[in-house]
Amino acid sequence: MKVFPSPRRRLTGHTLALACVLSLALNAAEPGFESIFDGSTLKGWHVSAKTGHSRASGNTSGGAWAVRDGAITGTQDIPGNGGIILTDQEFGDFEVALEMNNDYGPDSGLFLRSTEDGKAWQAMIDYHANGNLMGIYGEGLGGKPSVRNFSFLEKVTEIVPIPAPTPLPVLPSAWPSFWRHGQWNELRARIVGNPPSITTWINGVKMMEWKETELRHPERGRIALQVHGGGDHTREWVRYRHIRVKSIAPDNALTPVERREGWQLLFDGKSHAGWMNSDRSAPRTPVQEGSLNPHRAGHYMLVHTQAWSNFTLSLDFKLSQGCNSGIFIRTSSLTPRPGKDIGFNGIEIALDDTPGAGFHDTGALYDLVKPARNAMKPSGEWNHVEITAAGSSISVNLNGERVTQADLAQFKTAHRRPDGSPHKFDVAYRDHSGSGFIGLQDHGAPCWFKNIKIKPLPSPIP
Repeated sequence: MKVFPSPRRRLTGHTLALACVLSLALNAAEPGFESIFDGSTLKGWHVSAKTGHSRASGNTSGGAWAVRDGAITGTQDIPGNGGIILTDQEFGDFEVALEMNNDYGPDSGLFLRSTEDGKAWQAMIDYHANGNLMGIYGEGLGGKPSVRNFSFLEKVTEIVPIPAPTPLPVLPSAWPSFWRHGQWNELRARIVGNPPSITTWINGVKMMEWKETELRHPERGRIALQVHGGGDHTREWVRYRHIRVKSIAPDNALTPVERREGWQLLFDGKSHAGWMNSDRSAPRTPVQEGSLNPHRAGHYMLVHTQAWSNFTLSLDFKLSQGCNSGIFIRTSSLTPRPGKDIGFNGIEIALDDTPGAGFHDTGALYDLVKPARNAMKPSGEWNHVEITAAGSSISVNLNGERVTQADLAQFKTAHRRPDGSPHKFDVAYRDHSGSGFIGLQDHGAPCWFKNIKIKPLPSPIP
């Protein structure tokens, strides 16, 4: 078993509070997600009394579950008796997100690929003293894995870090502003493959990433919410709302939801169909294990043959050690201007095997806007990025985190950022072309791109 190390530094209260606000504000617009709770009934859900937490009732009741004020609520129906409520539908590879506002006391959990008797990969919601949020636990799987990077103390506002291969990204002093007890907070989990890779987030900040190496559980199962143990069952409840799921398709394919939402696949995983070098020649490098590699393909970058204006671009990328690459958008012309490379015709989202968060590091609008933080995984691992271009607004989400937000309308002068500091481009970006080619840069080292998808967006209203 392996826990991925995190290259990120711990974040401060101000930054984390901003992450919370962005997370809740953006969740409704996330592409590919479907609601699995209608906010008023338990349609699509059922209670199971087959878990070990239901023994106090002789396994005849799985706890008290109901819908109240637009949320699924649960508590023990008698002391010591709980259970799980599961989706009727089974899922394989997926990401699930929800909002939680539990009382401090009851034990709970978010079960991934659950069976009727509660065997599952669990994202912990042990919301009580000595408990944890979004650690990963093998429920009914021999207690393995059991990984977490903090524990609550007696008060919900106090936590203590636990040494773990995945460091806690939240300073204990920042916890009270990051985690808003008595309010709604967002929890999220993603599970892919079998043995699975599991990632969890709290309020948009990644908490844990785990790679299982043993095949110990089925590749499909239900999403479940748990309640058991702890708290006063007469007045302390767990509460969940805005529950939504995104099925994750096989590589280089669209899910049914993505098709309905208007996503298009730009790379078929098998050929260079729809792609060319930036000098319009055919790429020289073959498709490599379902991915495009622009290195030594024959020119400055691989470009998609169609020009795009307003869109969300979604793709996975992997960098070799020391690699420097980039994703170009709105490349207005494939003819370089005198004395300039073709990159001066577009806008580059930097991809760089570096740990920093500067103007040239991963997630930056190259030499224009720094990312808020470096959320990239180490070289050799796949990353997921979503880039949205809507009029003058450009945003970058990296591995589930909003790292960059820019308004090109503020770039009114060539060679100058809005704060007056210099950049290298002889362009006032408020006047930059709002349309152009998408490109994947070759800058001297191998890099790989797959699952390249785009959703065209309407032009923003001026």
